[in-house]
Amino acid sequence: MTNKIDELKRHTKKLPQKNVDLFLQISRLIQEQDDHNTILTNIIDQIIQYTGADEGYLFLHEKQELIPFILRNSNHTEISPTTLKIPLILIKQSLEDNRPYLIRDVQKDERLKDMLSVSAFHIHSLLCIPISVNRRTQGVLYLQRTRNRTPFQNDHLEWVKAVVFSIGFLLENAELKEMALEKGRMQREMQMARDVQKNLIPQGVPQYSGWEGAYCWMPAFEVGGDYFDFIPIDDHTLGLVIADVSDKGMPAALFMALSRTILRAVIRNHEDAASVIKRANQLIHYDAQEGMFITLFFAVLDLNTGELTYVNGGHNPPLYYQHEHQALIELLPTGMAVGIEVSAVYTQKKIKLEKGDFIFLYTDGALDALVREKKFNEKELNEFIYRHRNADPERIIALLKEKLCGTNSSASSKDDLTMIVWKRTADGEIVHP
Repeated sequence: MTNKIDELKRHTKKLPQKNVDLFLQISRLIQEQDDHNTILTNIIDQIIQYTGADEGYLFLHEKQELIPFILRNSNHTEISPTTLKIPLILIKQSLEDNRPYLIRDVQKDERLKDMLSVSAFHIHSLLCIPISVNRRTQGVLYLQRTRNRTPFQNDHLEWVKAVVFSIGFLLENAELKEMALEKGRMQREMQMARDVQKNLIPQGVPQYSGWEGAYCWMPAFEVGGDYFDFIPIDDHTLGLVIADVSDKGMPAALFMALSRTILRAVIRNHEDAASVIKRANQLIHYDAQEGMFITLFFAVLDLNTGELTYVNGGHNPPLYYQHEHQALIELLPTGMAVGIEVSAVYTQKKIKLEKGDFIFLYTDGALDALVREKKFNEKELNEFIYRHRNADPERIIALLKEKLCGTNSSASSKDDLTMIVWKRTADGEIVHP
């Protein structure tokens, strides 16, 4: 390691003295510390402090994947993967081109005019620097300013490029590689994925007078690709979401977190459901890895009138039960899955939930489950929901879960299983506590 530190020192000869002093401080840290996690975390904190960045991200690169390793903010605390607001496609481009990006004014840069996520995430300035040692790509360092509106400068870039050498040498170290790629890729990845999903999934059903709801969320493995959400929009309007990500593991968890963040952000700025999904699709498309997409059903419910406006983006058709007519109606897709085509068109439709009406939302784990050694199909599902149409939401979910899973903790399909029942139990406007 000593020889490498000497090499790093030689690399700093062209830097101003104050920058060299800070760089040598980092070099001493590398020599004095044995814990690579602590070293790298402290280095990222130093970089954030010196450059005035609001956030700093260190990604490892392995098997064509970006693995989140250290995510820090200017308060020297960790950033949750559920709150990531970064242009992943730009970071990947920097890595593919193996060249750094210094973009002083992100909002006015012509190269980024079609990259919608940079405007949606209010990024003012960014630095993105690939990390390579001996022509081998180790990862990428990404810094951004969101609250700080002053731009990064060339001296920030040059100093960070010098420090990146120290990060690269650390990542080259066999002990760290073993930790990062084995423990980091296995234990840390799964832990982060579990944390992501824990924060994505609601911890209860929102309570409104005249309405009842229930849900079941059962990942087939430690990390699943299903998610759902209840989004309070105002005091009498509720957003309902159920979705299924096309992948599994950490990529699916990150994609799910990104999709949730985008959807919750755009819902505040658009008046109707179709506009929300159109905008969300554009943002998700630009940051989606090739082949990744998400099917979803999104609805905006007026809790006073019962009017429900929905968009079905390639998802399994929810079932709408009309109590007055004793009828069960499928809410068919009104557009394609989200993230596939940037110019996809989405239309919205409306229904009205009266007293005794309910909607049943589900993912494909319900249809692939084995019941008496046969797959449970749409016809059987419709018949089951109709047969139990007079039960309360908790009872419907409990009975169907028992049928699909028996005493197991997951569906017999070995696929994720998510189900929601949302029912109107009384007419009139909701009563606020």
